[in-house]
Amino acid sequence: MKRLLPVLLILCLFTAAAFADPLPLLDDYVGEVVQPLDENDPSAGKFEFSYRYPHVDEEAEGGAEINAFYDELVTYTDSFTIPMNEDSDSSTVITYSVTCNNDDYFSVLVHTVMSSPEQSSEHWEGHVFSRKNGSPGQTWTLPRLLGTLKQGENDSWLQDRQTEKADAIVVDLVWDLIEDNEDNIDYFPEFTKEDLSHVFFPEENFYLDETGNPVFYIQPGIAAPETAGLLTYSISLEDILDEL
Repeated sequence: MKRLLPVLLILCLFTAAAFADPLPLLDDYVGEVVQPLDENDPSAGKFEFSYRYPHVDEEAEGGAEINAFYDELVTYTDSFTIPMNEDSDSSTVITYSVTCNNDDYFSVLVHTVMSSPEQSSEHWEGHVFSRKNGSPGQTWTLPRLLGTLKQGENDSWLQDRQTEKADAIVVDLVWDLIEDNEDNIDYFPEFTKEDLSHVFFPEENFYLDETGNPVFYIQPGIAAPETAGLLTYSISLEDILDEL
């Protein structure tokens, strides 16, 4: 019997992994507006706005809660963002990539490119969802990912305290990576740790990699030239928890 226990344990772990299915993806939420619309010459449009967001299977665990977030985002985009900007001479293209999809988390990195005759810019935004403990229409912040705030805790003082503590730790860890600069990024010489604390918000500025660990980011053009793109810093949950 004692010899069988390790075998049974391995079989149980294998079985659990086998049923750890990723969240099935359905047809994307898609929208496109061109003003004025000329079917013979689509490029003649003065205003263009297109978006693409993930749409998941609501029958799978956590699917309905995730779709609620994108349902609200699409409604806001269609009813407010587009009407507010459709008189401008501009183009906006929103796309996404799934960065983590396992039985615990679903994470998305959204990329927005905005351009006009005068200038162009890009913006990145990470969306992290818990499949087991998520709330409809809500993404997860860093303190919830770390477990320092539990689902349903609404004590504002506790939230502020835990967020401030986690932010300070991550700022320190990211600054260490910036100083090491193993990727040889051409950082602005005048960029300081104080600057980092003003432009980087760890509680929200992250997504998850395929292993479920956070990847923090700084928007293009803030700490280095825009040609450097999105600056990313992978830090394991264990390293952050060790500092808490």
